[in-house]
Amino acid sequence: MPIRTVGHYLKRWGFTPQKPIRRAYEQRPEAVAQWLNEQYPEIAKRARTEGGEIHWGDETALVNADVRGRGFAPKGKTPVTYAPGTRQGLSMISTVTNKGCTRWQIIDGNSIRIGLLNFSNY
Repeated sequence: MPIRTVGHYLKRWGFTPQKPIRRAYEQRPEAVAQWLNEQYPEIAKRARTEGGEIHWGDETALVNADVRGRGFAPKGKTPVTYAPGTRQGLSMISTVTNKGCTRWQIIDGNSIRIGLLNFSNY
C-alpha cells in the first residue's frame, strides 16, 4: 500500500499528526501519592507554624548551540550546518508557591550553586 494511501486512511479515521507527550518511564505514581499523603502534610504544617513558604523549583539551561537532527539537500550532496566557535550558556532556577508567588534567578555559566541563591530579597 503506498504511504500516501495510508495518510488518506488515517485522515479519514480522524488521526492527525501530533508531537507525542513525553513521560518518564521511571515515574512511580504510587510513590508520589504516598509522599503527598504522608510527608507533604508535615512539611506544610511546619511551614505554617514557622511563617514560611513552600516553593516548587526547577532548573533549566540555555546554550547558543542548536541541535539539528536532519537537514535536506539534493541527493548525493550532504547538507552542511554551521555552529558558533564558542559555546556560551545561561542557567535559570525558578520556583513557584501554591499561591502562585514566583521567584527566579539567572546564573551566568553552566553550573548552578544553589547555596548562593538568596530569594529573601524579593
